[in-house]
Amino acid sequence: MMISQKRLLIVALSTISFLLLLYSFLSFRYSSTKILNSPDSEYLYNIPYPVIRNSSSKNWIASENIAILIVLTEGLERDFYRIAIGESLCLKFFRRHCVVSKILPKFEAVLFLDADIGVVNPNRKIQEYMDPQFDITFYSRHFSPEIATGSYLVKNTPYSIQLLKDFSEYERNLPKDSTHGTDNGAIHLFLAEKLFPHHSIELELCRRAWKNSRSIIDLFAYTSCVRSMFGANSDFGKVRILQKCTGYVRDGWLTNGMFSPERDFMVHGWKMNQLATLPPGRLLPVPKFIDKWYNPFNGEFDMQKCGLGNTTWNVNQKFVGTRANIEYSLRQYEMRTSISKLEFMGTLHYLVKKNWIRRLLQPTHAILLDA
Repeated sequence: MMISQKRLLIVALSTISFLLLLYSFLSFRYSSTKILNSPDSEYLYNIPYPVIRNSSSKNWIASENIAILIVLTEGLERDFYRIAIGESLCLKFFRRHCVVSKILPKFEAVLFLDADIGVVNPNRKIQEYMDPQFDITFYSRHFSPEIATGSYLVKNTPYSIQLLKDFSEYERNLPKDSTHGTDNGAIHLFLAEKLFPHHSIELELCRRAWKNSRSIIDLFAYTSCVRSMFGANSDFGKVRILQKCTGYVRDGWLTNGMFSPERDFMVHGWKMNQLATLPPGRLLPVPKFIDKWYNPFNGEFDMQKCGLGNTTWNVNQKFVGTRANIEYSLRQYEMRTSISKLEFMGTLHYLVKKNWIRRLLQPTHAILLDA
């Protein structure tokens, strides 16, 4: 009898806790929508992003001394990324960073790219994003609280070569039975350990969150945990992490494939199996399908004309937008991701503790990906 009463008490307390947390979660969702659509937020969407442009060409590395390296997943054909255009064949994930470390000593710098990244604006140069102060430059993804590993710009220095070698060996640190995000998840804790070695308590709490991750939402909570250690800074000694929408590449679906020649350089997400037929009518620079894209060029590329200085690309003008309109949409989406980050941070307590209630109340990814 006593055991039954204890069980009933446990169930009752669990139910009350669940209902309280559910109320809190739904209240947060309602207030998030209000924040996003509030007139008080409107001015934030009109703040222009800084355009990274190192105009001191006197110290630029010559283009022929910069290697562009694309590492394809084993088994994929180059035609899978035909429009984005690939150059090198190797393996995947952590080994691709080892490949970069091996090739880097032969050049002054390497631009590492995912195979589904393509140039939309040939009038910009990668040297504009190179600063003598930094050995390696990463960028922040716009739709999530992540540092991207799909592309980075790295100079030939002992520091950067060793950093890439160390990272390529970090695969052994991936937590078992976890949604760890492979190298894209690992880069966060790896850099935090390198840059903040004395923050042992914060590192350990984020490490536990990573270990307990069982979904993409858990993964974003973990990356939010680590990114809180980095703060709003971009510069970390010899490492630079460009803030949202200040990098040389961004996801094209965030603005329906549209871009601004004033600010954009490359876009991510050009897989041939996701190429869709361009619909008639006008395009709007709003978030659309994460798994669909349109070819912004008219016709095929004449590879015989591809060379230094050729900027006469046949761009479909439907994809060209003003900087103000493109950045307005990107600022709105940044507000979404910032609100979601608060949501992710709110789940960290349960994620670190591996609390079962958290499983029932995980925030959905809809606020991130909804158009």
